[in-house]
Amino acid sequence: MIKKFFIIAGEASGDLLGSKIINEIKLQLPQSDFIGVGGKLMKESGLKSIFPMEDLSVMGFLEVLPHIPKLIKRINFTAQEIIDQKPDYIITIDSPDFCFRVIKKINNLTKAKKIHLIAPSVWAYREGRAKKIAKLYDLLLAILPFEPPYFEKYGLKTIFVGHPIVEDAPDFSQKKIINSNFRLSKKISESDLIIYLTPGSRISEVKKIFPQFIGAVNLLSKEFSNLKIIIPTVEKTKSIIEELSKNLQMEYFVIDNTQKKDALFSANYALAKSGTNTIEISLYNVPIIIAYKVNFITYLILKILVKIKYANLINLIMNKEIITEMLQMDCESKKLFLKLRELISNNNIAEFQIKNSQEALKIMGLGSKDNAIKKSVQAILN
Repeated sequence: MIKKFFIIAGEASGDLLGSKIINEIKLQLPQSDFIGVGGKLMKESGLKSIFPMEDLSVMGFLEVLPHIPKLIKRINFTAQEIIDQKPDYIITIDSPDFCFRVIKKINNLTKAKKIHLIAPSVWAYREGRAKKIAKLYDLLLAILPFEPPYFEKYGLKTIFVGHPIVEDAPDFSQKKIINSNFRLSKKISESDLIIYLTPGSRISEVKKIFPQFIGAVNLLSKEFSNLKIIIPTVEKTKSIIEELSKNLQMEYFVIDNTQKKDALFSANYALAKSGTNTIEISLYNVPIIIAYKVNFITYLILKILVKIKYANLINLIMNKEIITEMLQMDCESKKLFLKLRELISNNNIAEFQIKNSQEALKIMGLGSKDNAIKKSVQAILN
């Protein structure tokens, strides 16, 4: 009998996890059907997406306001699709503001098992959400070891599976040849300094953050004449990134997902927007500065609500600033330039970051025999 899975992801990182989940379900349960909301990767894995995932890629308090009517329409449409499709399993991935509203609407109208991947950060703010979430789901899959107790006390079965992204840990025995081939393909010499820039997967992020990144590396190029820039993109932001990149004063390369791993093996340093991508960069032992900026009113609200000291998971796990965080007012060209110059000029900073990041990544599951995706799917199917 064919099992039907309704899977929802709302952004690029969720699309990646969703594609891995689908592929693993296919291995364990070949007779499966997939419908829901997903991006390019999930669709390539076999998902029929009921609307473009990019419709949900909005973040922040004020930033979301203009999109509320459309989001409400999407919530209602998704809920009705679940009722009509009668899936056996509903899997939601991150994007809690959208996913939880959908599940709340259909909670008493379906017999499907309801699973959420990536526990919301109730330890950071809005701890009361844990009790509400416990009423919505049958299973919660956590990527951090300290998360389960926050939800288990309200009766929600919560399993620590590790961070799925650490499964993509690179094979460093291939680094030398991949680095050489990538540089050769781009006509970048071995002595050139490559900085990997990640300006974000949302248009609003790119508009706020990327101009500051450009200003920082333009200043840096005055001191390092051998500077080259690599900029990974997703389909949604590619055109705006290409347009803004024209302001760069050194040679740069805009790449897609197919070249990302090669670029990371070749990068000397990274300047990245805060998010899941920073874990991926750390897996490649690339020293990194992270930065982020939101609307000022959103920032003030977050400052009141958020109870944690750090934005980056590695810093949170180690409970100290392993990776420099340049947030809000610090996400400014001159300040970013100074931090980048310090990172490049002082090898001790890079070594300290790489060593401690590896410890944090091991806590997240790096090197574990148990694959996070396999553990997740086994928990779902059981």
